Amino acid sequence: MSTCIHTTRLVLRRFRDTDAARVADLIGNLSVSRWLTRVPHPYTEADALSFFARQSDDDLTFAITRADEVIGACGVDDDLGYWLGEPYWQKGYATEAAKALVDKHFATSKAPLTSGYIVGNTASCRLLSGLGFAPTHREDVLSPALRTTVSVQKMALTSDAWEGRA
Repeated sequence: MSTCIHTTRLVLRRFRDTDAARVADLIGNLSVSRWLTRVPHPYTEADALSFFARQSDDDLTFAITRADEVIGACGVDDDLGYWLGEPYWQKGYATEAAKALVDKHFATSKAPLTSGYIVGNTASCRLLSGLGFAPTHREDVLSPALRTTVSVQKMALTSDAWEGRA
């Protein structure tokens, strides 16, 4: 499987150990980690390195980079997931990266893709809805960053919906 995905402005590539400090700095911001369901706060370089070590060459997990500088991450594990460092919000980068990853997923699989967002995260709601994801149900999950239960709106995208989008 390709180790890089190129978009108009971004390169999605594998994480490198040298990315750990940058990732810890970006995702260590509670304004970022509060919207994620798998990330503790505080987030350390050791957490980043542990995450990198769990990735395999077959995973669809990538650093989102601009000019080889990490600005976030995206991946398809059980769900489509993504995050951007706060300085990179509202620039269309998450949508650009997510579109590329959804294309990659449906190029090799017809299985529906799932995702979700913590209720209140209007940016993620807009992004997923714009990609064609449809709401399925809500579930309560523990947020490691907030150390409390949050409500997550789960969503799904079929290959037919993806291929038929305008």
